[in-house]
Amino acid sequence: MDHRIRVPDLVIIVSFLLLNAIPAWPASSRLELSFQSSAVKVFQDEPTPGTSATEEVSIARDEYRSFQLLVAAQGKDLHNVTVNAGPLIAEKSAKTEPRIQVNLSLVGYVLTHADDRRPWGKATKIGWWPDPLLPNRPFDVAARQTQPVWVTVYAPAGTPPGTYTGKLSVMMGNRRVAERSYQVEVFNVTLPKEQVLRNAAFMPSGNLEAQYKVPGGINGKPFLHLYERWARFAYEHHLGPAFDMLMGWNQTELRKPLEAGSLGPTPDMLDQKFGPASHVTWPVRWSPKGYDFTTADQLIDMALPYGLKRFCIAIFDRQQTWEQQDPKTHAAMAKFLRAYVALLKKRGLDKYAYVYNADEPGPKMWPTVKKNYEFVKSVDPQLKTWLCLNNVKGVRALDGFTDMWDVYIRQFDQSGVARNLQAGQPVIWGLCVYPHEHPNLFIEYPAMDARIVGWLTYVYGVSGFEYWGLNQWGPNTGRKDWAPFDEGSTHTTWQRTRWPLGDGWLLYPGPHGEPLSSVRFENLRDGFEDA
Repeated sequence: MDHRIRVPDLVIIVSFLLLNAIPAWPASSRLELSFQSSAVKVFQDEPTPGTSATEEVSIARDEYRSFQLLVAAQGKDLHNVTVNAGPLIAEKSAKTEPRIQVNLSLVGYVLTHADDRRPWGKATKIGWWPDPLLPNRPFDVAARQTQPVWVTVYAPAGTPPGTYTGKLSVMMGNRRVAERSYQVEVFNVTLPKEQVLRNAAFMPSGNLEAQYKVPGGINGKPFLHLYERWARFAYEHHLGPAFDMLMGWNQTELRKPLEAGSLGPTPDMLDQKFGPASHVTWPVRWSPKGYDFTTADQLIDMALPYGLKRFCIAIFDRQQTWEQQDPKTHAAMAKFLRAYVALLKKRGLDKYAYVYNADEPGPKMWPTVKKNYEFVKSVDPQLKTWLCLNNVKGVRALDGFTDMWDVYIRQFDQSGVARNLQAGQPVIWGLCVYPHEHPNLFIEYPAMDARIVGWLTYVYGVSGFEYWGLNQWGPNTGRKDWAPFDEGSTHTTWQRTRWPLGDGWLLYPGPHGEPLSSVRFENLRDGFEDA
């Protein structure tokens, strides 16, 4: 008998628990503080369900855990409110433990509209939805509204196990008006830095370059440092950009940074030394001696401690059939792949490299998918291919023409890919705009949708999770004033893209080049660490 939990069953259970939480506003007319789980989205103008007067957090070493402190103004507006975190104190010895880090962020809000794209139909609420996590600063709270403060606790390796007490102080101007304590239990267990799940995301370098316009451009050291900063942050959330971080050949359609949805390169990503028909992209460049893999080498060094054991080095066109493509392009791609594989073999990493086949190919492209596979094997029989499908019949139709299957969570059962998984073939799964059923990572879906992804990945024995975009910001790209970083409000002017809100971005651009997380990304991380 199969005792595994099926995706629809788990979603129903979680939805039932959330819908039966009883909302209750505090009765007092003064400032009120309470705690809330990170897995609940808090609306500023609605009662918050299931709040608690205390908070207890249990974590392993090298684990992150988040919760929310809710600051509610019942009788009148509150101005110039600041929340500060004190040091953690050991319960038994009463000594400060400086290794435990506490980071505070303000939950920011994105405005949704009735005419936003929603393939699932109507939204449950039109208005301000919580998502971006803004840098901590003074803020205002309108009467009978609530401002969540996001609290993330991290116990690095070497933290002594035990119970610790922390305090969160609330200031209004220079006056302390309230304080709340919470407890952190650190287990005598350390999570390995090398991650077991082979997760992967796209994080186009061209989007980052267009946002920050770093001196020296995309090929300079300042940009590399910026990209590494973002990549490390993503890896710490268990969703590093292994899809495209080392992708030196991108054959898909050229796009502008302001476009969201395409996996193609921006003009800055292309190495123009190869001419207008070139498909060689950052981080690979050309030098008088041939391909220059210096930047790729540095990115590999950055990612190896996290367990870099599956990454893409090239991607095929998703629209042109094999016969429509120029044979010169095939020859150039073969030359590129041989050079890249030779570099990886020197480092003992060639067995982890993949070529990404045509993205989400429909039946008309399936013959080309087979040709692509055969081409890669002709270049190097040991080089692997990665195939992402959004057609449940594709797994059977293309059996034998990929080294790894990539299907969407809601199509896992229908596709029959479980048979491939049981046969020992690598299987990864992901989420996208379609299928749009729960779970998914849209802003207008419950936070629990993100949290259960890690649980499901563990229960089903899938080797990893993929997501198509960490920073597909569309028209928001290049805007520095999308959030009030120095003002009291937490309402942003973040604009919708061509996709449902949240689809394609889990990170937001901070004002000083820093990645800002989201309610969805934090829950995704916590779910992976749960598993």
